[in-house]
Amino acid sequence: MDGCNENVIEFMTNGTRATLSFSQGRYKSAIRKLAEKHPEDCRIIADNEDGSICAHVPVSWLRISPPRQYTEEQRQQMGERLRQNRSENTATQG
Repeated sequence: MDGCNENVIEFMTNGTRATLSFSQGRYKSAIRKLAEKHPEDCRIIADNEDGSICAHVPVSWLRISPPRQYTEEQRQQMGERLRQNRSENTATQG
């Protein structure tokens, strides 16, 4: 990936289609999965030589959302649920 580390989302006001260009692996994987699942909506335009991917998706798919803020009590509850689920899964697999 020759040092390319750019991720771009581009769309026109009142447009229906956004052009995405990602060099970051997790986004490239997400786009590939969406293209397989929704080929009519998500179309990969190019797999570039620098390792980046370019695709078109509907503008309605774009969202900007900040991460959720949890209280310390909520974090502890989530941690306990995670530990409980892991122990249950380990017990059923073993």
